[in-house]
Amino acid sequence: MRPSYSSQPSQPPRARRPNLRPSQRLRLPLRPHEDLKPFDAQGTFKIPSVEHAGSPGRGADAASHGGGSSPTDRADLVVIGNGIAGCVAAMETRQHAPDARILVISEQNHPTINTPALKQFGAGRLELEQLLAYSAGTQQQLGIGMIHRRVAAIEPSGHRVRLADGRAIQYRSLLIATGATATPLPDEMPGRDFDGVVTLHTLSDYLDLRRRLATVSAAVVIGGGYHAAETAMLLRHQRVKVTWLIRGRGLLPRQLDPTASDLLLRQVRRQGVDIRLETEASGIVGRMGVTAGVITTDNAFIPCELVVAAIGTQPDVTLAQRTAIEAKSGRGMRVNARLQTTARDIYAAGAVAAVLDPQTSQYDARGQWYFSVQQGRLAAAAITGLASSEGVALDAVGNFWHATQFEKLNVLTAGAPMLSERDNPENEVLTNGSGAFYRRLVMRHGHLVGFLAVGANPPPGLGIKRLIDERINIEEIKRKLLSEDFDLRSFLTQRRLHALETGESAAIPQPVMDQTIMPIAAWPA
Repeated sequence: MRPSYSSQPSQPPRARRPNLRPSQRLRLPLRPHEDLKPFDAQGTFKIPSVEHAGSPGRGADAASHGGGSSPTDRADLVVIGNGIAGCVAAMETRQHAPDARILVISEQNHPTINTPALKQFGAGRLELEQLLAYSAGTQQQLGIGMIHRRVAAIEPSGHRVRLADGRAIQYRSLLIATGATATPLPDEMPGRDFDGVVTLHTLSDYLDLRRRLATVSAAVVIGGGYHAAETAMLLRHQRVKVTWLIRGRGLLPRQLDPTASDLLLRQVRRQGVDIRLETEASGIVGRMGVTAGVITTDNAFIPCELVVAAIGTQPDVTLAQRTAIEAKSGRGMRVNARLQTTARDIYAAGAVAAVLDPQTSQYDARGQWYFSVQQGRLAAAAITGLASSEGVALDAVGNFWHATQFEKLNVLTAGAPMLSERDNPENEVLTNGSGAFYRRLVMRHGHLVGFLAVGANPPPGLGIKRLIDERINIEEIKRKLLSEDFDLRSFLTQRRLHALETGESAAIPQPVMDQTIMPIAAWPA
């Protein structure tokens, strides 16, 4: 069986070109900046997208111009970050605004990759070229410029970004898509800097894991979320002895109740993982600076050559904190429904953007692949002045959903499934389950607020999300949603057909088919 990992679709949707006549083509709304000097056409700028201010249009002449470097360059859209959110935003902006100057700035020295597949790659099940989110050279073919540099500062008042080498680039619109960084072990933990103590977040992290696996016989995984669980199972499939330390009594208390958590933990234990609940690492022991084991808070010693810190990620808000952009450490950059930040003409998308959760009224970042793709699309529409469809907006900033798989157990969460009657007396919580499956449903005034499913046959995640997003009354099917064999797709299709006959189609979601979900840890031992 081919292994696969991920909670989101394995390939992002291709950027689509609107079916418009030339006279209908959208243009990026531009404001004159007479003080701007032309792009430097050196190096990676030798592509058709890079035009000089005085050039009449895109083309080979603009691309091949060899003028000297200028202190200030310009672009209609500057994207900071080349993850999937920034990549999709740049590509879709090109479709909406064919003549715009688009520039991506990133420290990343490789093309945009399919991050949900990194665990497969780390285990040697995929090769580098199979990680590409789009074919190599796609951005260049679309005339999107690229600079591999670090952005040192954003100057909102001057509509400029300043690079670490001192170069300034002026923008008309700026999209910050810097993603997230892995949370390391606490600074005060002894041994945190030993060789063999790692995080697994970037491509370089997984390249390092591949080099280490041949010499690792035992590992300790620290963390209480999906990433920790997936990492533990990845290592087990590589015949590594794994001890998993979880600080709490279960997994993800904001998404899973004790019943769901226990189901998942039992599945992981079946793979031979030693799970220790309510246990933390107090220090790491080493020999000559190389990891030799972990000391726990109950004074147990666990010998190992590898320690993986899988304790979460933090939105990379470094640039925002240096400017007048509202951002909170651990929460991201606050954006509105059009992904606009608190600074004029500056947008944020992907794992760095904090969107309003309709159920909890809190602003939180969503680092999942699906939301990053959709937010890239929404950002492109907002930046070009295109009126995005309600569906795109709901998919990008509507209710949360997440789907993943542990061996034969699929997990789906949507909305706010951990809300209870204590949070709001009008909430109605329904549950159903057995030793093999579990459902939890939260309703308010006949509308679905949160949903949790664990089992072999979960309902389509996007279908559940749409029920919540569009506030469809589910009173007639609430009990059916608690069963394993209810066909939600057929229900949505039938309701839509009925709605078309009665003129109520605006209140009924379109039939939803889940995009392909890459199962996690579905490998034979």
